[in-house]
Amino acid sequence: GQYDPMVPDAECLRVVSEILDSLDLGKYVLKVNHRRLLDGMFEACGVSADKFRSACSSVDKLDKSPWEEVRTEMINEKGITSDAADMIGEYVRLNGGTELMDKLLEDENLKKTKAAIEGLNGLKLLFHYCDLFGIKDKVLFDLSLARGL
Repeated sequence: GQYDPMVPDAECLRVVSEILDSLDLGKYVLKVNHRRLLDGMFEACGVSADKFRSACSSVDKLDKSPWEEVRTEMINEKGITSDAADMIGEYVRLNGGTELMDKLLEDENLKKTKAAIEGLNGLKLLFHYCDLFGIKDKVLFDLSLARGL
């Protein structure tokens, strides 16, 4: 079917939240990111388009490995320059909500890439719907999230 952008995404988050609430697991957080933002971030950091996915697979390891290990892999195994890896490191350690999205929309490097702006605007819309659904406090924008995007 046809839906407004981010409505199905927000509905999925709402359903997951309802399920987790019904299981009474305690406090939890649903992490989100946007593929277009990741692509734009890699572009802004100087990663060539043919290395976006391999860079993404390295970033995906941040939930299990410290940044220094991920950085080393990006440089030694994925062919990412050390300058690009360092720039990526500054971004992927960030998480938050709409205030972070607003800050990143003003970031001089990200402002130059259409993909990053599209991703950030999409995330802002997602958070708007999450707010309407009453789950915004359970959702976290995390730039290190790369799995399944």
